Amino acid sequence: MPNKVFQTVVENMDFVGDILSKGITKKGVVNEDADPENVTVPQMKRALNNHIVPALYSFVSEKKAKEWKRKIFNELSRLEGEN
Repeated sequence: MPNKVFQTVVENMDFVGDILSKGITKKGVVNEDADPENVTVPQMKRALNNHIVPALYSFVSEKKAKEWKRKIFNELSRLEGEN
């Protein structure tokens, strides 16, 4: 079962749909040598920068993807502070 970090990203990417958000996020995490069950905030941030946000450019405008990235980085920073 995916952890809270993974779920936070997927749930906040609802603008591209449930299946697509899970797929993009999982692929990005795996490309960073992590897995959805144990991904850490730093690993997820790298996945967002290197894979997930660039993949979003195929589905939404670059502006919308970058706005979403700022929002999700804030969410992830809050999660990181909880640990």
